[in-house]
Order: sequence, then C-alpha cells, then structure tokens
Amino acid sequence: MIEVALPVKIRQYEDSDLNKLAELYRDFFNEMREWQGWEKLKLSHEEAVETAKDSLGDNSWVFVAENKGKIIGFARLQFWDGAYFVREVHVAHSWRRKRVGSELLSSCEDLVRKKGETSIYLTVEPKHHKSLKFLIHNGYDTLNMLELRKDFEETDMLMRQGEADILGHKLRLLKRKTRNHF
Repeated sequence: MIEVALPVKIRQYEDSDLNKLAELYRDFFNEMREWQGWEKLKLSHEEAVETAKDSLGDNSWVFVAENKGKIIGFARLQFWDGAYFVREVHVAHSWRRKRVGSELLSSCEDLVRKKGETSIYLTVEPKHHKSLKFLIHNGYDTLNMLELRKDFEETDMLMRQGEADILGHKLRLLKRKTRNHF
C-alpha cells in the first residue's frame, strides 16, 4: 500500500470494490470515446459492472486509489504475450494533477519489478498530448512499437488530422468522427 501526499491510499483491488470500479470504468470509456469524437456509451450500472468484471481476468492486476472510502482512480496491469502492459489508468477529474495517476503507475511498476522483469509497456494514441506528457514525466521515454494501418478506401468514419514525423517519415494521424454504434 502506498500513501501519496494527499489523504489517498493506493492498494490492490478487492472484490468489494467492484461497484465503485464499474463507475470509474464507465467514466474512463466515456471520456476516451468523447475524446475520440465518438458517442458516449449508455451503459447501465449492470453493464458497467460486467465491463469491470471482464477486465479482472486471470493475468490482470488492478490497483485502486482511495480517499475516505471512495475509489477515485484505478490502473490495470496485464501479463500478455510474455510482457506486462498497463492497459488503463484513470483518475477522477477532481483528483488529477495531484500525483494519484503517478502513484497508480508506480504500483504497477513495483509489481512488475517484484516479478523480476526489467520493463513495462503501455499504449497511447500519439495525438493525446496530455497522456504523452504524463507518461514522459513518469519516465516512459522509449518508443517500442508503432501500429500502422492501411486503408483500402476512404471511409466517412475517419478523417486525417495532422502528421507525425517518425524516423524521417511523415505518417498521417486520424481524427475519429462521431458514429452511432459501439
């Protein structure tokens, strides 16, 4: 358990956290979809609980940030294909920029170190500048993999938005349009 400067406790998920975690998962996915320009999910509480349960697979660990009995953030770590990946980090808006996300990441990192590994991975969209800045601030500075895509035809769902220079090559970035289904 880690104590951050504020009255926040970082600990591993417990079964009694499921309902609170489900609400944060719903917030996380809605924020992500809104940022991508997609319609928000209209998940019922029961659907949010199922989504949270699905994230708690055999090779996953979830850390929660708690303040006065309320879960204000979470991070999920997963062992997949021989490596450890941070799959989600989410902190309630009112608790951001107070080191809560950094401490959640640190808890994931500590677990991976205890397992004898020397690296941890995560993915982020290259145009999500706030996330990139947060991750670089937390020491994530090695570019590992790039996901490239080839479109066989233009679609109305996706639009190009800017470019990224990777090793001297200009690669297009996508901006997602709102669509009416999940």
